[in-house]
Amino acid sequence: MKRIVLGLFLTFLFVADVYAQSGVCTKKLDIQQVKTALEPVLGGAKVIKVSPSPVKGLYEVIVEARGRQIPVYIDCSERYLITGEIIDLKEKRSITRERARELAKKVVEEKMKKLEKVLGKAKIEKLKKALGESFADIKIVDLKKIPKENLILFGNPAAKMTVYVVTDPECPFCAKFDTEMMKVLEKRKDVKFELILFPLPFHKHAQKIVQRIVCEKSVEKKKKILEESFEAVRKRNEKKLAQLGKECKEGEKVIQEHFKFGSEAGIGGTPAIIFPYGIMVSGWMTADQINRVLDALK
Repeated sequence: MKRIVLGLFLTFLFVADVYAQSGVCTKKLDIQQVKTALEPVLGGAKVIKVSPSPVKGLYEVIVEARGRQIPVYIDCSERYLITGEIIDLKEKRSITRERARELAKKVVEEKMKKLEKVLGKAKIEKLKKALGESFADIKIVDLKKIPKENLILFGNPAAKMTVYVVTDPECPFCAKFDTEMMKVLEKRKDVKFELILFPLPFHKHAQKIVQRIVCEKSVEKKKKILEESFEAVRKRNEKKLAQLGKECKEGEKVIQEHFKFGSEAGIGGTPAIIFPYGIMVSGWMTADQINRVLDALK
């Protein structure tokens, strides 16, 4: 409790200092100016709206990252960024938290409108049953923006349904998903999986493994290297992972393209499964869960 009070007190002092330095500002901030000032330091997040805050001299900036919208604040000189809460002491409420809840509700409502337009109400109900609690966390991805080259295909090439899997060859949950994916393919010919290689920066060997996979000419060799990598992950064989990697400039370019797509789609980890209609679910799934979603979207 003491830490919370101290944190709020320090935030108050900082806001007071900014206010004192900036004075009472009457100019209206232009959204493009705020984008120029903030986006280079926001790590891929986007500025989507700027409006006056309840505190004179400060503006509320709505920032979007990975499908979430949050309020932050900037002073009228565009020098100071504040990420703390604005607390109304008279009303005894957090204006920032209330605003964050409003934004979250709006995002959900917009997502549901998109889903209804794409799927229709009947399919939505089926998808809710198939996903359970995970339904609340789904995102909608623009399938046209998925990079179509340098993907690894598993399953029937002529299958009517395509599932895209954002995967990392050194990710334990990706290795688990790979096992479940193979179970699905053993029983179904109406679906194919296309894997988007997405090596996470904190995985020691993933970058070089992906580079080698990209630069291999044989499709079967690409698949073999990926499966060997997943097997090494399952057995915790780091020596094998180190042996599978190889530097390749073409691979570096592909990784950058895939990261660009991932940033735009709000992908923060692997695996991420993109079902038909652009329905994206984050995290690994069992074969049974995958089949239920596929059947719901038929």
